[in-house]
This record gives sequence, C-alpha cells and structure tokens, in this order.
Amino acid sequence: MSTASDSPGFGEGFLRMAQALGLDVSDEERAQDLARRVALMREGLARLYEIDVSGAEAPSAFIPSTHREPSAGTGG
Repeated sequence: MSTASDSPGFGEGFLRMAQALGLDVSDEERAQDLARRVALMREGLARLYEIDVSGAEAPSAFIPSTHREPSAGTGG
C-alpha cells in the first residue's frame, strides 16, 4: 500500500518537523516507521472529512430539567 510517506520530499520535511518537536529521528528505521504511521493516520483522518453529516442534527449539550424544587417558605 502506497502512503504519503512514499512521496518524494515527504520524508525530509517530516523528519525536520519531528526533530523540531523533540522526537528522536536519529535511527533511520524508526524515523521511517514514524513517517509511515503518521501518513496512515492522515489518510484515516481524511476519510472522516468525506463523511456527509449535513442531514444530521447536533445533539443538545444542555437539556433543561423539568423537575422544579419547591421554593423556600411555600411549605411544599
């Protein structure tokens, strides 16, 4: 399976960014494995953007309670 990490130029830029973030990329095999894993994650995330949710209604984050506490002094 071909991934974005196989494309020319991906590796160099990715390795510079990973190194700037403090990741150890001194071992070439580990660096290639990291680049491959990140490329696979990017492909998986790209599929999420393809999902059509235009007809879905967002769930309500707040559902007000219909239960009312008796106020003080009413003897309820």
